Amino acid sequence: MEIRTLGKSDLKVSAVGLGAWSWGSTRYWEYGRSYRKEDITHAVEKAVEMGIDLLDTAEVYGRGASERLIGELVPKDDFYIASKYAPLHLLPSSILAHAERSRKRLQVEAIDLYQVHFHNPLLSLRATMRNLEKLVREGKIRHIGVSNFNVQTLEKARSYLSRCDIVSNQVHFSLAHRAPERNGMLEYCRKERISIIAWSPLQQGALTGKYPPGKRPGGWRARTRYFRNSHLKAVQPVLQVLDECSKAHGRTTAQGALAWLLRHPEVVIIPGANRAEQVEMNAGAVGWSFTQAELDRLDQVSAKLER
Repeated sequence: MEIRTLGKSDLKVSAVGLGAWSWGSTRYWEYGRSYRKEDITHAVEKAVEMGIDLLDTAEVYGRGASERLIGELVPKDDFYIASKYAPLHLLPSSILAHAERSRKRLQVEAIDLYQVHFHNPLLSLRATMRNLEKLVREGKIRHIGVSNFNVQTLEKARSYLSRCDIVSNQVHFSLAHRAPERNGMLEYCRKERISIIAWSPLQQGALTGKYPPGKRPGGWRARTRYFRNSHLKAVQPVLQVLDECSKAHGRTTAQGALAWLLRHPEVVIIPGANRAEQVEMNAGAVGWSFTQAELDRLDQVSAKLER
């Protein structure tokens, strides 16, 4: 497995991580119906076998169930654990209590990467960043990250830190959602040596090729715009070219979508997986790359999406 360093930190993690958004989420991802605890256990075992060592979760995933499953099922010596704080409370010091609850659910002494899940303009960003530094000093978290921040907010957040720096920004980035390329985030993070952690790199499954127009997954995920017929129809030309280019390298459509992101050295991906076969498929995104001609074709066919 390819290893990449998160920002300017000492965290050297697998380029392909393991996203745990679906773990314990009954309504959105159908935990308990389409997959169970034993499936997650096998996924974790496969991740260790494949050299995947970054595991990303959040306190809101499954209302804490994702963190609890990690605490129960995951061998901590084999993974770097990243979690996220949801700034829904207007008291900035609430992050201290939330971090403590996450630590207990995760059953770790320190959270390797603790991220602010999104920017809440009603909450003091200065105080939030200062409290994150306090958590680092106390040894309860090791590194600070953010999620869904734009360039301006990321710069502002960094200015409030005196002893640490932000090592990563977790944003939506995929072949069908190329906003970080257009809004300056990719360029900024490259210049400032901040990693981008790409969430939903497979567009919640819409880039796997499993869902032609008219076919949807189960659970509340089917209600998102990614599985509307209009979006599924719009993405079909992209999938066709992606499939052709990926097959030329003996890879699947999904592996091609992930490899397209990994061509950027500052990007780490966290595709979700709740089964061993999904983990193994995701790991197949490393060790190869598209030709420049193939990248040009993919760039051209995907350029019209989200314009």
